[in-house]
Amino acid sequence: MITMQLRNGAAALALATLLPAGTVPAQSGGWQQKYPVVKYGVIPVETQTSTTKSMDAFLKHAEKETGVKWELYQATDYSGVMNALIAGQIHLAWLSGFSYCQTHMDSQGGVEPLVAAQEPDGTMGYNAVIVVKADSPYQTLEDLKGKVVARTDPLSGSGYLIPTAAFRAMGKPVDEYFKSPLSGGHPQSVLGVLRGTYDGAFTWTSKNDNIGNLRAMMNQGLLKREQIRVVWTSDPLPSPPVVIRKDVPPEMRAALEKLFVTLKDHDMKLAEAVAQGRTSGMVPVAHKNYELMCQAAVDEREARRRKPK
Repeated sequence: MITMQLRNGAAALALATLLPAGTVPAQSGGWQQKYPVVKYGVIPVETQTSTTKSMDAFLKHAEKETGVKWELYQATDYSGVMNALIAGQIHLAWLSGFSYCQTHMDSQGGVEPLVAAQEPDGTMGYNAVIVVKADSPYQTLEDLKGKVVARTDPLSGSGYLIPTAAFRAMGKPVDEYFKSPLSGGHPQSVLGVLRGTYDGAFTWTSKNDNIGNLRAMMNQGLLKREQIRVVWTSDPLPSPPVVIRKDVPPEMRAALEKLFVTLKDHDMKLAEAVAQGRTSGMVPVAHKNYELMCQAAVDEREARRRKPK
């Protein structure tokens, strides 16, 4: 497989790289004739090097199951993958719920959720959280008032949208209640807390830290769970989906859905690599599962437009 990295949204729009002649595996006909390469994008949850390593086995399996070549695309921010998906430079991507909603709006409904990961007990969802160092004096939100609490990226649900909306509803606007710089990503936020750059940071996790940034960092040896403490937890949010363009052929969509859903039966480690954590497998999802988050995305977009320059 080939891995390419997008440095920004503009680069995503310029992508048009195909494999050299003779490198596409034998195809089984049907949609494979029109789509000899499937391009799969991922948002920056891990470092690019570790993401590439964890995806290698999945891409090989996907190529065997679908009979076409697969390429992995990464970006340094959410907009890179989102813009590539909107522009048709990739066919599907693993996104946060919020970045899916933004992509759905910006593409005039041109994308839809395909699958999302279940928790090991079969439940779905995750939470935005504020983490602080375990040995810090901060025990409550009130302790953090006026302190440096980082958000991640304006296109992150758990790292930006949900905290911004939730704290506005509490009458504690994030950028007034805290000093709230942007870290650039979830690992950067937590590492900033560990290093003392931030007093706290927003990130995401799920039940028992099965899926999410905390699990990914623990798996990479970047974090020991006892190093941090959670002092705020949001309401449950819909699980991050694998999103697909609506203009792909129905038979291609069905084949890719089957690939993800049956992944746990082939190799649970691969399923967990795709899910970025512990899971009982991927299951089909639909736009209706994200309607509340998409409405929050609309509300946040309107709030930004009304905010004085």
